[in-house]
Amino acid sequence: MILITGADDYIGHCVTSHLARFEPLRSSLRVLCQNTQPCLNFAKHGIEVRQTDYQNPHNLSLAMRAVDLMVIAVGYESDRVHHGKRLIEVAARSGVQSIILVSHVGALSSEHESLNHYALIEEELTNADIPSWTILRPDWIQQSFHLWTSYVERHRRFALPLPDDTEICPLDITDLCAVIENLLLDKFTKQPLPIIDDHHNGQVYTLTGPKPVNGKDMITYMRKATGYSKLQYTPTRSMDTAFYLYNLRTDIWFDARIKAENRIIYHDEFDTYAYRRYVLGAPKALQIKTYIDYFDWIHKTSSSICVSHANIINDSPTRGIQDYFQENANQFKPRV
Repeated sequence: MILITGADDYIGHCVTSHLARFEPLRSSLRVLCQNTQPCLNFAKHGIEVRQTDYQNPHNLSLAMRAVDLMVIAVGYESDRVHHGKRLIEVAARSGVQSIILVSHVGALSSEHESLNHYALIEEELTNADIPSWTILRPDWIQQSFHLWTSYVERHRRFALPLPDDTEICPLDITDLCAVIENLLLDKFTKQPLPIIDDHHNGQVYTLTGPKPVNGKDMITYMRKATGYSKLQYTPTRSMDTAFYLYNLRTDIWFDARIKAENRIIYHDEFDTYAYRRYVLGAPKALQIKTYIDYFDWIHKTSSSICVSHANIINDSPTRGIQDYFQENANQFKPRV
């Protein structure tokens, strides 16, 4: 049995949707959530969905019965460090054989509180009595830019709190999910492995896209994808980015998009990679703080460096940011 945490949060939801593409595997999947609404379609397709109180050890113990493999997708709940530590503690007592921790490249930062959360959860895992574990540190997820579509539509500008020459190595969510697939499943049968392969045990992988890009590059790709040549990249203040993201929850156009996508998600048959086109919901306060801290860290340290770990594990090239803008061009086209 494979247990996936945070299925009502973005990464956990995408990982579950990705694995659900293999229909015979669905009966071997169990997911944890606090809000069942985003997980209704999982249950409809034979995946076991458990609404769980992460504060309750007994509740977690029941959820981990017969579980060999576990994916901890660190989310954006305010007490995520406590949740992560509690999950690892109960997993060790419950006999879980392998844990894949989806952390963050920013775990390397010691100066940003929200990024340091990931380091604290990583430390708990490395010290736990778990037979096999692997830590994944994805860089900026390309699909996070879904949250900027409203801004581009209205202002004809793409604004980030980064100078236009600062480079990042954004990763497509599909490639992150594929890495998890290849760590968890037999290559040929697509059934769960009994334990993570020894080659990956105790490893920490940094997952990035294929090449570094800056603001100038991204706006070039956006112009080409949308056919709108007047789009501009504008470095902005962190406080302005935070203000924009926080107020998305009151944006009627964004709300309409979320409602439309929720209807589509409920009818998803998992036969494509549709999950990479969803927003899932308005960003939470800690999510916004994590984004802002990431940009600040990258700006000050140039710490987003392209690494080939995802290519090697997946034995295939990762998707570039130009593919993301091409696939989502209609969302970024300015309103006329």
